[in-house]
Amino acid sequence: MDVPVYKGGDFLRSVFKILIIFLIMMLAGIYTDKSMNERKEETTPVPPSVNSGRVEPAEETKTETTPNSGAGSFIGESAEKLLTLYGPPVRKEPSAYGYDWWVYHTGNAYFLAGVENNRIVTIYATGNMDTEPFTLGISSNEIFRSRYPETEIVVNANDSYYRFELSEEDLNLRPIVPIGNFYAQLYIDQFSGTLSAVRFMTKDVLLKMRPYELVYQGTLPEVPSPGRSAWVHIERGSEQQIYEITNVMRSRFGLSLLEWNTGAAAVAKSHSKDMFSAGYFDHESPQFGGLEDRLRRADVMYGAAGENIAANYVDAAAAMEGWLNSKEHREVMLSESFSTLGTGAYRKHYTQNFTEE
Repeated sequence: MDVPVYKGGDFLRSVFKILIIFLIMMLAGIYTDKSMNERKEETTPVPPSVNSGRVEPAEETKTETTPNSGAGSFIGESAEKLLTLYGPPVRKEPSAYGYDWWVYHTGNAYFLAGVENNRIVTIYATGNMDTEPFTLGISSNEIFRSRYPETEIVVNANDSYYRFELSEEDLNLRPIVPIGNFYAQLYIDQFSGTLSAVRFMTKDVLLKMRPYELVYQGTLPEVPSPGRSAWVHIERGSEQQIYEITNVMRSRFGLSLLEWNTGAAAVAKSHSKDMFSAGYFDHESPQFGGLEDRLRRADVMYGAAGENIAANYVDAAAAMEGWLNSKEHREVMLSESFSTLGTGAYRKHYTQNFTEE
């Protein structure tokens, strides 16, 4: 057996090389860890800014023709029209904007109708729904071929002027189009390049929700401030909406529907509340640890698990469209690995906990 023999100089050179390699590996490891930690650090998303300033009255924007049928035709109508055509809703639950959501869910047709003072003021529609003058599932290229949304929308109301300013991301993912005397916000799925959902809303709802940066001249409409008891009901509604819309989206891509997981829902609820109360936005809780720690502590049995978090979207439906347009969140939400889902909302912090039992 040959045994390597090191001469004095060779030995020192070999030791030196080993030390150099070891230091390089150490530095590479430190850099990698640092990079991973940097990727994990997330700042809490903030709502679009609202500022007082000069707003020049704009020329009247060319609008789409008010539809005679479909979800958009309900805007401004009496709630009786909904009852006549669709019957009673599956549920009624409050929103954070003064109207109540009437939830309709039949097969893969899903829509939320906002009712205030017995009038329909907004509708979020997805799945197999008529959303004239737009068609769900149509290519975004088709949408923009005949119309191109404005980068600014000026609204005149309450003897005041309001200018919504859309960013490039807004234009690509959630542009807004005037229709008659109301508006349609289009949710684009950037990965499939198709129309995912449409939200129709009155001028008043747009001014309350403020989904884009806003500059106003005059009086800023007051947004309702729900009390603690009201938030409890709003949050329960948000949790159920997230669960239902998740399954509508999975069905769109031919995936199996997820069963409700009560234990995972409790963990999701606690995490949303913890993020809000402790003022952080991350999957890792300073007090309760990561998802595995939190599921284990709650005695939730699972083979695999995944989590999505969101904050400061206007509501649960908007958070869902946001997750759909984020590669990492989308992969979790549309994974074939999971069979159950639990959701948790606290104020405007949202959590999805997926498990495979």
